[in-house]
Amino acid sequence: MNDVFDIMRESMEGVHMHTPVERIVAAGRARRRRKVTAIAAGAAVAGGLTLAVATSSPQVNAPPAGLHVQLAAFSVDSNADGTVTVKLTKEQTLDPATLESTLAQAGIPADIRINEFCQSPVDIPGFDKVMSSSKDEDGRHVVMTIDPAAMPAGTKIIAGIRTPGYLPDNPSKLGAVFGLAHVGDTLQCSTELPR
Repeated sequence: MNDVFDIMRESMEGVHMHTPVERIVAAGRARRRRKVTAIAAGAAVAGGLTLAVATSSPQVNAPPAGLHVQLAAFSVDSNADGTVTVKLTKEQTLDPATLESTLAQAGIPADIRINEFCQSPVDIPGFDKVMSSSKDEDGRHVVMTIDPAAMPAGTKIIAGIRTPGYLPDNPSKLGAVFGLAHVGDTLQCSTELPR
């Protein structure tokens, strides 16, 4: 074992450090102090924002300006015209609760399911005004534009998203199903792919 250390020591003989150790330690301590100060300032700002949100009346279905969330499985971006762009990455399985929470921050109530497909007990017209979708240039992402203002009052988006390996024997190319439902409605759900 000492042979390994001897070989390593000999291989580093020509390497010299020009910065004193005290200077490196001082720089590390300064960085840690700045980090702690930044975290404390961030917590104070977050606390102030929470208070402001709690005391102001919320505007229903209005995305906050500048909401931009980028995760491996999806991204959500609020746009200047009040719409919200959602990009789903086909290769990634997303966490439904995280996407629901992010959409709620954008003013969009949603019920997201993985490999479970739901329908509203009543037909709610106008979904074509609420959401449009396409694929990006490389075909790896589904891009949706959602207009929260077009959602009828008291409704939510329902989505069933199929993972790549789900029901591989089923010839359907269906990747996701979207629709509208009233908040509080009992949905009719199935693990079978819709026709």
